[in-house]
Amino acid sequence: MNTAKTSTIYDVARLAGVSSATVSRVLNEPDKVGESNRRKVLEAIRELNFVPKADAVANARKTYRKIGVVAPFFTQPSFMERLRGIARVLAPEHYELVIYSIDSTEDLNNYVNTMVTNMLVDGLIFLCVHLEDDIRAVLHEAKFPVCFVECDFDDFDCVCIHNLRGGQKAAEYLYGLGCRRPGFIGEQSRLSYAVAATEDRYRGFEFFFANQGIVLDEEHVWIGEFTDQTLDDGIAQFLSAKTLPDCVFCSCDLIAARFVHLAREAGIKVPQDIKVLGFDNVDISGYIGLSTISQNLDMSGKSAAELVLGRMKEPARPVVNMNIPLDIIERETTR
Repeated sequence: MNTAKTSTIYDVARLAGVSSATVSRVLNEPDKVGESNRRKVLEAIRELNFVPKADAVANARKTYRKIGVVAPFFTQPSFMERLRGIARVLAPEHYELVIYSIDSTEDLNNYVNTMVTNMLVDGLIFLCVHLEDDIRAVLHEAKFPVCFVECDFDDFDCVCIHNLRGGQKAAEYLYGLGCRRPGFIGEQSRLSYAVAATEDRYRGFEFFFANQGIVLDEEHVWIGEFTDQTLDDGIAQFLSAKTLPDCVFCSCDLIAARFVHLAREAGIKVPQDIKVLGFDNVDISGYIGLSTISQNLDMSGKSAAELVLGRMKEPARPVVNMNIPLDIIERETTR
């Protein structure tokens, strides 16, 4: 039975066995409610098909439309360039962009539950976020379109970036330049809800060289925490090895830029002694002559926004999984 028109916050409270104030907090400040009560309230909301302030939400949507973007790395250049692609599509349509930065699994779950329950957005884009089955099930109840970037789910629209293939492409390119002592430097993926991009790129890189009968030396691999001091220490340790690699693939352009700087400070010539290849092709890579693999960041953001708007117009259309091409951009650090 559809009870959305008659159910009230008090009905939800009675069914959940909590106070109306607790229901209100779950709707507006879920992080201030214990896990047990929060689950009871959300289950009651779903059972009653309760929509808070439905008329107000509907009226607000006529003039005030929002697309949410959820990301764990919102300050990184790659995120900003994807966001630029999203904004270029949404701006002419007069949508406001709302960014949700997540710092924990609890934050992520709270955001999803609150947005779905309160209909806080008209569409939602996840950047580099991997959701578990239970929270994806909550998203299936959303009355707005959802799109994932850098994931490959068969039940949601996705803009897919194949990091494993990117690592293979990097290895194939460097091997083609005559490199036979490969090295790898990357940021450790320490967040359970983030796509493990570094590890996938490394696996693809290692796999290609293994097929050529080349095993990466342990001294030529560093995957660690990405802070200024930790990264610098890791690169310094890398450069102190008895035998240096003849090429290094870095999991992102920022790490590659730092490696080039520290290598040159140590008297190591790039690309004569070590060829360096990054990943992303953020704007700065062109300014410093960094060879890199472009994952077409603007295109991926633009495509995600177009998929969200497209599903608003055609809610019943089949799920779309769009593959973004990865391109080698050759510059001074490998020539």
